[in-house]
Amino acid sequence: MNRKNALSTLLALGLLTTLSAQAEVLFSQANLLLNKNQLSAVNYRGKGLSLPVGTKVEVLKRSDDEVRCRVVDSGAEFKFVSHKSLGKDASALFPSFFSAKDPAARIAALTPEEQKQVKAGELARGMSRDAVLLTVGPPPPHRTLSLESKTWTYWSSKFSTFEVIFDADGKVVSFGDEPAPVAAPAPAPSEKVFHHATANFHFDNDTLSWVNYLKGPILPFNTRVEVLDKGGSKVKFKVVETGKEFVFENDERSGADTWALFQAAFAPEDQAPKLQTLSEQDRKKVSASEVVTGMSRAAVRMAWGPPPPHETPSFNSTVWTYWKSKLVKVKVTFDKDDKVASIE
Repeated sequence: MNRKNALSTLLALGLLTTLSAQAEVLFSQANLLLNKNQLSAVNYRGKGLSLPVGTKVEVLKRSDDEVRCRVVDSGAEFKFVSHKSLGKDASALFPSFFSAKDPAARIAALTPEEQKQVKAGELARGMSRDAVLLTVGPPPPHRTLSLESKTWTYWSSKFSTFEVIFDADGKVVSFGDEPAPVAAPAPAPSEKVFHHATANFHFDNDTLSWVNYLKGPILPFNTRVEVLDKGGSKVKFKVVETGKEFVFENDERSGADTWALFQAAFAPEDQAPKLQTLSEQDRKKVSASEVVTGMSRAAVRMAWGPPPPHETPSFNSTVWTYWKSKLVKVKVTFDKDDKVASIE
């Protein structure tokens, strides 16, 4: 190699090194939702693909209108945009969502239960303000002027909102999502604790998946079961009436704690009174494990169970995504009155 070519090569390498060194890598500060490769500063919580808290992203281009980013691990690109209602441009709001500081230390400072909820992307009573921020991100500033406010207002969609309300100690007392399962009181040593199916759950080879694939035989709504063993990724139980044993199985795709998912599927309370709150038509559809247009959210929840959380992180979402199989999805869309508008 002659001197001129060697110099050119060194200069090129130096330029590449400089460009690499200048790459701005940040961390997502909450579980965020991407919709069509876009993240809105309104922070819609109803639908979208999850970008977990702590995800590394590289900033590709900044402007007032948008900030273009790339997910470091996957290479997927998206843009961060604002909305005129917020009164601030994208570049001004971007630091509330992405920072050079890894949020791992903030998560570690939370209680063990809060850490589980943050990882699962689920709100719960008793959570601190910081735990809420890490779980669902900042509320849009045009309705929540201060993070010290008692009430934080979020948008599920362009037409619906929900509130997170804190007490005087800065702990969540209520939120506009499906309440987190309440653990049953600790029983006396000889007392058995029974749970009841909150929906119709399909099984295969005596195994119920957290996905609840919509095929195969069914454990009907309100089936009474007894928990036999709580493992890390499995819960063993038996049906009280028949004595038949089953396994409720979780895996890393859910991003949620196994016991929390089980409690969403099987509650300590008898579910019969909840069924009676439905219309006669909805009760029939629940019994048949069917979902049709016009059904209420509550009826869909009982007929097909909670939608898997990795693509439907909020029960306030206008779209609930279910799986018929590992390859076939079913999307249930709700209208403004929380009735099923379409199933596709």
